[in-house]
Amino acid sequence: MARLNYVNKANRKFTPPPLSRTSLFGWIPTLVSIGDQDVLTNAGLDAYVFLGFFKMAIKLLSTCLVFAVLVISPIRFHFTGRYDQGDDGDDGDANKQDDGFINPENYHTYLWLYVVFSYVFTLIVGYFLQKQTKHVVEIRQSYLGKQNSITDRTIRLSGIPPELRSERLLKEHIESLNIGSVSSVVICREWKPLIVLFKQREQIVDILESYWATVLEATDLSNIRPYVSDSIRLLNTPVDEEAAFHDDVPPNDVSSLINSDDEQTDGPDDSINYSSSALSLITTQHPKRPKIRTRCFGLGGKRVDAIDYYTHQLKVIDEAIIEARDKHYPPTPAAFITMDTVATAQMMAQAVLDPNVHYLITRLAPAPHDIIWSNVCLPRKERLFKVYAITIIIGITSIALVFPVLYLTTLLNLKTISKFWPYLGKLLKKHHWAQTLVTGLLPTYLFTLLNFVVPFFYVWLSSKQGFVSHGEEELSTVSKNFFYIFVNLFLVFTFGGTVSNYWGFLSDTTKIAYQLAKALQELSLFYVDLIILQGLGMFPFKLLLVGQLFRFPYFKIKSKTPRHFRNLYKPPFFNFGLQLPQPILILVITIIYSVMSTKILSAGLVYFIIGYYVYKYQLVYATVHPQHSTGGVWALIFRRVVMGLLLFQVTMAGTLALQNAYLLATTLIPLPFFTVAFLWNYQKNYYPLSSFIALRAIQNNDIVGRRHSHINRSRTSVDSEATNLQPNSSNTLDERRELNQTYEYPFLVQSLDGPWLDIDGDEVIMASSEGPIRKRHQFHEWEYDDVNPNVLGQSW
Repeated sequence: MARLNYVNKANRKFTPPPLSRTSLFGWIPTLVSIGDQDVLTNAGLDAYVFLGFFKMAIKLLSTCLVFAVLVISPIRFHFTGRYDQGDDGDDGDANKQDDGFINPENYHTYLWLYVVFSYVFTLIVGYFLQKQTKHVVEIRQSYLGKQNSITDRTIRLSGIPPELRSERLLKEHIESLNIGSVSSVVICREWKPLIVLFKQREQIVDILESYWATVLEATDLSNIRPYVSDSIRLLNTPVDEEAAFHDDVPPNDVSSLINSDDEQTDGPDDSINYSSSALSLITTQHPKRPKIRTRCFGLGGKRVDAIDYYTHQLKVIDEAIIEARDKHYPPTPAAFITMDTVATAQMMAQAVLDPNVHYLITRLAPAPHDIIWSNVCLPRKERLFKVYAITIIIGITSIALVFPVLYLTTLLNLKTISKFWPYLGKLLKKHHWAQTLVTGLLPTYLFTLLNFVVPFFYVWLSSKQGFVSHGEEELSTVSKNFFYIFVNLFLVFTFGGTVSNYWGFLSDTTKIAYQLAKALQELSLFYVDLIILQGLGMFPFKLLLVGQLFRFPYFKIKSKTPRHFRNLYKPPFFNFGLQLPQPILILVITIIYSVMSTKILSAGLVYFIIGYYVYKYQLVYATVHPQHSTGGVWALIFRRVVMGLLLFQVTMAGTLALQNAYLLATTLIPLPFFTVAFLWNYQKNYYPLSSFIALRAIQNNDIVGRRHSHINRSRTSVDSEATNLQPNSSNTLDERRELNQTYEYPFLVQSLDGPWLDIDGDEVIMASSEGPIRKRHQFHEWEYDDVNPNVLGQSW
């Protein structure tokens, strides 16, 4: 429950029900009882859409499993003696006559079942996809339509011509278009020098806080909470307020100041006033303050007081920052424009503002806390270079990773093992248990290892690609990682396990469906092991956040300062780019095998049931998802599941062709056309509602609420569910995160606070030139690192 331990006092009322600690599994009933409204309130719209995908998969696979168990498997067993396609050899072998030809009577009677259920399962998948899409759209419109945050009223404008790169001129130009009134305009500028200064300042503050932690530890003040004011006299805190923290403090418990030892300190410059770092610390002893040498990496030069030296360095860098803030920086062709209403912003985001190509392009703005300012400040040419350079690197990497995957596929069956490693093949023929281990379990574990390591590499590459927001970066990572695991770890793995002449196969594309069906039949055992391993084997580790668990002792040893410990106990970030591609692939694999293998269908259902509750626990209790994409991940899910549906249809046609049932295979030709039309319908009618807020949802909320309250009971459960999930005004997670935020560049307005001495609830005790002061600080669980925003504590 790392997330709940970090929630500040202002958000305590939005926490989910506490989990039971009386028994080992006492938390499960509480987790099961958490409803969709609780997920929306505590985890946000993106988490709701993510978990909704798992719920849809559970319903979809449960329906298909009923047909598979009650109809498909019994009929297949009656004709072939096997419950699943491909068990103990190819189907149809039992029906072959002595001359090798298949008995057409038994053959056609049996395989008509595949044709019928190809249509049935396509309709089932399409039905649940359509139903979930309508549900997501209605919840999204209801959730976002009631908000009035600064993000909902702001657009991001790019392609600003040079003559309009001024706040006043741009505002006048936008208002002259008669779209609406402009509340504020922020022109993005090349603020890179400020970023460099703040990075240097962060390093100095970190060093200074480490030395202060050493002093406090030496004076027995290393653990001074919860009554910090008993130990540190705060210059801006009245005596009566100080006494209110702890009434039983003896008045004579006062000691001398911790000052520089003048006899042992030689300052680098006599004109520097090092007394500015002296703090009124009430202690019981007077320790030696740390000393350093200032030259040759601390090996030479005079010995000076470390705290005084770095306090002076901090003062110098602060003066440089103040001076840099007043300088003029070249404007970039991008700006954030905040309109007076949400409706105006939505209309402007969908409008074409300029007749010239690539000029005044509008998009919905990301949330202020979600912006990657280091990329916003980049010149256009530099950002485009990063985008194309990383794209090329990703392409080269994806091609390079094909070769280790191809070598891994040689372990999938005894035939390829004997070809590449004859001695190992002979050994495995003699020992059946070793053959099962090498061909069944070893590829599964190696597959999982690749699936674990490579996605983190793609996350790192995406962070260097120059995206403006973490939400865009995350959605891009989902696409990259799914492309990798689908192409490299599914298609290449599948075809490579059975095809000995790769180039010859690629030259004859007419064999794709045939070869795909044959390969999938031979790999059914592998995919059963994979799904079971990912579900039963890996989800317990995800539940424990084992990555965070292993890293915690290492980072705790390195933690010295209050800021270190604050970051140590921050909840890990939940990244869809790491967590979502694999479940989508599992669903695609399960759909492809839905007619051929009841075992894989059952394993897939178990995977999604376990995964739903594991991810529900993570998103509600343990992790935080700060990226702001307003449910945009559903579009990625929809398209990839439809792609899997097309692959399922190709596989079924290949399966029929594999049995020489070419006439039956041709009856499946309409299915891909229906599926493409289904995708086109989504892109035309539903995708805009997944990207924007409808004006009626914004302007007529009261009317919509009354209409939903008198809704006809004959309508679908999707509509009634959406009615019950109306978010409370001003209580959505996005609004709480965006409260009092603006689109001003953070380093222009961020206060130059001194080093932290300790944390007392929602207040920070920090050093200043006048002594220790107390300052209220909002500890947000979704905060990114101010200077290094791409460094995230990813959950695993």
